[in-house]
Amino acid sequence: PLDAIPDPSKETSIFWHIPKSGGTAVKTLYECLGTTLANQVGVDPKFNLQDKNEVIAFHPWPGISRASYVNVDTTSKPGLNRARKMGLVPSGLVDLIITSEVSHAAEYLFDESHKGHILALFRHPVDRLVSKFFYLREATWDPQYRPQWKNLNILEFAKNKNRENNYVVKKLAGLGVNDTATEEDLRIAMRTIKMRFVVGLLDEMEESVRRFNVVMGIDETDMENRECMNHLLHDSVGARNYNSDARLHKVETGSTVW
Repeated sequence: PLDAIPDPSKETSIFWHIPKSGGTAVKTLYECLGTTLANQVGVDPKFNLQDKNEVIAFHPWPGISRASYVNVDTTSKPGLNRARKMGLVPSGLVDLIITSEVSHAAEYLFDESHKGHILALFRHPVDRLVSKFFYLREATWDPQYRPQWKNLNILEFAKNKNRENNYVVKKLAGLGVNDTATEEDLRIAMRTIKMRFVVGLLDEMEESVRRFNVVMGIDETDMENRECMNHLLHDSVGARNYNSDARLHKVETGSTVW
């Protein structure tokens, strides 16, 4: 419950990674802060830990980054099921679980004896879809890369190519991408967020990070931690670019594209 005082020594946090909503910046920040993370990094074959049956925390980049990871993949439902069998949360080895499958993670990884908090960074849906369009037409490294979108303008994408609708509501209501979200689904999603989520907003990144740090027990007076946060929030050429696409590709409120 959100009215309970956070106890990071006994709780594990989940970060719901909503695509194109600052999730990569959050991951980079908590790597810099030296926390132990779970996403898909820990099962990269180059670390040779993907077939171990016990949870192992390790430093992927010693001497370069303070980050540590555990050898599970929390980005997919099969990976989350494996993490549950391995006892990820009871192990106490992970500080932050990063996943897009937030409902599945909350249901399968936690129980009455092992509790936690769900953190999420939200972004206006129009800004998020504009970001998705400009990102996927350039992102050759991404499995969803769409080079054919280079020949489209944003209006053509909005009218003819965008198939995403009510992403956040559908995820929280347990619906598939092709299902239709109803007003009741919206009410359920809003109630779930109000009761269960520590809410951050991409447009209010500094306050969002402060909230997340309180839940996770991050010492903001520590010099190294302060440097990490300053790099994200204030450096003009650093990770401050978490919202750069919104500045570059601004869509006017009330326009045809909007």
